[in-house]
Amino acid sequence: MRKAFRVTSAVMVVLATAALAAQEAPAPPQAPRTTGLVSLKVSLVLSRYQGEKKITSVPYTLLVTANHAERTSLRMGNQIPVPTTSIGAGGERSTSYQYRDVGTNIDCSASTVPDGQFRLTLTVTDSSVYYPDRTDPTAASTTPTTGSPAFRNFNSTFNILLRDGQTAQYTSATDQVSGQVIKLDATINVQK
Repeated sequence: MRKAFRVTSAVMVVLATAALAAQEAPAPPQAPRTTGLVSLKVSLVLSRYQGEKKITSVPYTLLVTANHAERTSLRMGNQIPVPTTSIGAGGERSTSYQYRDVGTNIDCSASTVPDGQFRLTLTVTDSSVYYPDRTDPTAASTTPTTGSPAFRNFNSTFNILLRDGQTAQYTSATDQVSGQVIKLDATINVQK
């Protein structure tokens, strides 16, 4: 009995020592979170498709500093004159012009996350002039019939997680008037 008590006591001491060692053991290593500034090259491609056919593909490149309080912004576009005809009291017609902004606006910021990825916050606004092609059978039936140009707008705000060198398509949307599909792809590369 005394021998069994000694063995049981010895087992309890070993178990207690192992439990204490487990409590004092360091946690398994995790990927370090980078809080310093990191220079990133962010590449965006805004593409338009009519069915399977790519119509346009417009690239944009921004240098963004991750973990920085300020965002990177890009403003690019034109002012398009829109004629307005007015008829005077005597029936005379006069034409004046109002200008409408079209182009692309991009705002981007980035931060690091614990597993080595980067969190991009992007807002992309794209506006353009659309001249309906009446000979195109794939154009939506809701296209205006006046022959005048239409102004179309695309606006998207999103957050995406990407690793260095990774590309992701974050938006694919169909224009209800033209039937065109708009796709936006984003790629990041750490600048060394």
